[in-house]
Amino acid sequence: MRSFLMVVAAAVFLAAGSPAVLAQGEFPLKYVVAEENDPLTNTGYYRGMPTRPPQIKALPQGLSDKVGYCEVSVGGKSLWAVLDAASPPKLYVDLARTGDLSAVAPLVGKVSGNQWRYGPIDISTGNGEGAPTVKVLFVSIDNNEILAVGGRAAGYLAGPAKLDGQTYRVAVLDKNLDGRYECAFGKEGVSQPWWLADAIAIDSDQDGKFTGAGEIMALPKTVCVKGKYYRVEVAPDGSSIKFDEYEPKMGTLDIGLAASLTLVSDTGWYSLSGSGGKWQVPEGTYGCVNLLVTQTDAKGKVWTLSGNDVGPLAKFEVRGGETASIQIGPPLALKVDASGPQSSGEIVLSLTLAGKAGETYFLGLRQGATRSSPPKVKVLDASGKVLAEGNSEYG
Repeated sequence: MRSFLMVVAAAVFLAAGSPAVLAQGEFPLKYVVAEENDPLTNTGYYRGMPTRPPQIKALPQGLSDKVGYCEVSVGGKSLWAVLDAASPPKLYVDLARTGDLSAVAPLVGKVSGNQWRYGPIDISTGNGEGAPTVKVLFVSIDNNEILAVGGRAAGYLAGPAKLDGQTYRVAVLDKNLDGRYECAFGKEGVSQPWWLADAIAIDSDQDGKFTGAGEIMALPKTVCVKGKYYRVEVAPDGSSIKFDEYEPKMGTLDIGLAASLTLVSDTGWYSLSGSGGKWQVPEGTYGCVNLLVTQTDAKGKVWTLSGNDVGPLAKFEVRGGETASIQIGPPLALKVDASGPQSSGEIVLSLTLAGKAGETYFLGLRQGATRSSPPKVKVLDASGKVLAEGNSEYG
């Protein structure tokens, strides 16, 4: 395989019948340049491509044979970049969005570890005058020819906020690069993939850092900090954030068995476990993004199954004072999907386990850190005759 650096980009916009409200506060936010490994900006990924897309009509002159291409959406419109990975690598960005890069001046990369960084540069989110701009930092990564690339935002808007008498650092990120800061949730739930939506970060443990899930989440309508709930409102330009303390109506989620769930919702991000599979949560719209089911056999051994195709848990609603019952888990059925024939003439069988609610789990029970051996497979015809047999493999 030909070796070249892959290219990615991310950015941040630079900007100058409800429960009773108990308290409120509005706090200004200012632009912060993100550090290289800042976990808030290290959450978006874009794929580079080795093949020239048809949208690029003309290339820069004098390119080497190590070229990659990257598409980025800014203001809801595609923007293409071309990377010449010869040393030193150069990046050509189609700021005019014409597809003609023949006269575009290159950005020369600056090395940082196994990364090359380009910019940041200002890119308009629209065609007319006065359209807001986003500041974009491009990053290319040479990762042993593996197509695994990460994006870094140039920065975000942050500042202190005082909640219930304590000061917390908060930040917002224009992750979808449209020049606005908007809630990730509409009337029908998540209005776009949550991992691409605008984000909020709250340093709830007050250690001076934003540390992933629980402190960084898709921008919701409400958040919970130290057991208190607040409605969240961010100025469209990200210049300020407002918190209104309130008491939500609580409902119950019942999945019928012991499990661990990671939920994204308009009321925040939740990691649930224990309590026999029944939890009290604020009313709202939820989606499960990770599922781990735990069961104990007759000999007292604990087994776990994991999955991310979660069936009815992908989107559900919890109403105040009511129970949302979504019974998952055993009995399990083996699900077989066939694809092929491949170029070798083989047909590939993909095996998963399906639960009673239609959720699916990765094949391979675990006892602690040990995964069970891959199952043996037999292919039978209609009469029961064995046509083929062998061992399966974990993908």
